Amino acid sequence: MTWTCDDWNKKAYMRWAGARVLLSEGGRSRVELQVQEHHRGAAGGAAVNGAMLAYLHDVAQGAAIRSLLGSDVRAFVTLNLNVSYTALMMADKVLLCDGRAVRVGSAVAFGESDFRDERGEVCCHATGTFRILRNRPSRVEK
Repeated sequence: MTWTCDDWNKKAYMRWAGARVLLSEGGRSRVELQVQEHHRGAAGGAAVNGAMLAYLHDVAQGAAIRSLLGSDVRAFVTLNLNVSYTALMMADKVLLCDGRAVRVGSAVAFGESDFRDERGEVCCHATGTFRILRNRPSRVEK
């Protein structure tokens, strides 16, 4: 099954976050978050909470990689997500995260993603490693 943006956006974890996948094709993705007050950091400032950013990095990389996988995939899980926060992520209304598939093998895939501020500068970068679990061909007993 090829996943579409609608398939991603129907997931409970996307609705919970208030996020949606705008693009998921050809090893690229774009995830949007409509920023609300509960997305703000614990310090009471206007910056978006880092945990929310990490959550969306995972989705953005997953959507980019999943766009390259075929129908033989039964599960796809995050093994590692490394997030680097380089500046406060300030946003009044909307955040965008762009994801990319770096390499997709038969059992492991690698991705990366970025959040940029309104000036286009990277505020948060992440790399990820994902395990691909494929359906095994059924055995025919002889």
